[in-house]
Amino acid sequence: MIVDSEQSKFVRRVATDLEAMHLLRHATSTIDKEAFITKLEHLTADSKTLPRGTDPFRTFLTWCHNTDSLPTTVKTALAARKLTEMQKRATKRTFIDHTNLDWKHVDRDAFLDAIPVTIVKTLKTPFPPVGHHIAISPSIVKKWHHHFAFGKQADTRKPRRPIHLLNPSKLTVDLAPTDSAIFKNKKGDIIGVVLRNFCPDEDAVAWADTIAERALPLRKNIRMEDTGKLVQIGYSAGSRSSPKFDWVKNLLSETHPDDVVAEIDKNDSSVFAFAWQQLRALLPSPIIDNFDLYLNDTKIRRMDAHGQLPSTQSQGSYSVKIRNNDFTFHNAELAPPTGVFGQNYSRPIHFETQPHKYAASWTLSRNVGLAGGMHFYFAKYGIRVQGAPNTVIVWIPREAHGTCLPNYHPTNDEPPFSQRGLAFVTSNRLPSIWQAYLEGHLTHAQALQEMARRSDERYG
Repeated sequence: MIVDSEQSKFVRRVATDLEAMHLLRHATSTIDKEAFITKLEHLTADSKTLPRGTDPFRTFLTWCHNTDSLPTTVKTALAARKLTEMQKRATKRTFIDHTNLDWKHVDRDAFLDAIPVTIVKTLKTPFPPVGHHIAISPSIVKKWHHHFAFGKQADTRKPRRPIHLLNPSKLTVDLAPTDSAIFKNKKGDIIGVVLRNFCPDEDAVAWADTIAERALPLRKNIRMEDTGKLVQIGYSAGSRSSPKFDWVKNLLSETHPDDVVAEIDKNDSSVFAFAWQQLRALLPSPIIDNFDLYLNDTKIRRMDAHGQLPSTQSQGSYSVKIRNNDFTFHNAELAPPTGVFGQNYSRPIHFETQPHKYAASWTLSRNVGLAGGMHFYFAKYGIRVQGAPNTVIVWIPREAHGTCLPNYHPTNDEPPFSQRGLAFVTSNRLPSIWQAYLEGHLTHAQALQEMARRSDERYG
């Protein structure tokens, strides 16, 4: 047991170290606090004199409070730290206001009331047609024809898909890049949502985009047959031949140190948590209620950086890093267990099965106009949503949808433009694997047979 005099002596010793005082002044984030505690460990060989407990930094502050005649250097450092904390709280408050994270239902309802509602009809035949890559110009057809007709296939078991040259006059709706919309069917059910300028804070969007940009080259592409790149983030159902519920292991290199991998996973999970919080604040309640039904019924694990984000069943802590500020949010609803980052990604018009009715994407950045391609289609209704940065799109995966081809040659390793974003999508096999995981028989024959029977993607 360390007596008070030993604690005071230790505080006075720390007060004489200039680096320790510098670290104390700036110890407002978890990382900076850990750096200060690490410095204390270097100041003494006697581990018994170090602050302990679940929060050693808070313990050290208590020692300072209990020390008579606290050294001036410590007083000055603590005062500077307190001022920084107050400034940080004010900055965080402003950030929350700018990102709608504190919206109430009344705020959301007022926001959605201003979004135009369009009633749409189901087409006799989806347009653009199912099972086709979509090109918006003859030059794009020319660039991609040989690749899809004769190029090496990532999976020879899958048929080659033809290219359809779009006739825009056949579209029922062609939503401009500045227009938001809520699409409903005749019954009044929501079949799609498009929200432009989704996140009002440009720095927050840039932070999320930077994390996505860093993650994409590090992880394996899960859709080699499509254009661009799509990488999975979060938990995985494993392969059909080897079912397993676990954090996705898709880093291209196995040489990353453990702390680097941990930081990558934390950043990725935090971006999805931040996006999920905004979606919960702005999207119509039927969409969020549907996600919640899936999450609550299965009690499936959330995207928690493989357990690194402190969490309970559904709530946890995540961090947003904006310039020199590191904002930590506690007791927040963490994101659903799996999602994807994508860049310059397009997929033929198709259907797919997911364990929740809706899926959602957030286009973070796009630096090309209409001619660049990569626009989203609600093909069941003949709707095109022109691509734009900071755009959220919600759709029903089991209804025909897809994204048109980008306007560059497939052999171009450095495309002249970029569209990057994230999406909340879930393999239909994940809930059954989660249940098998809970029951302790991941390789149970019935679970394996069920997974082999199911297919997430359909073209007819």
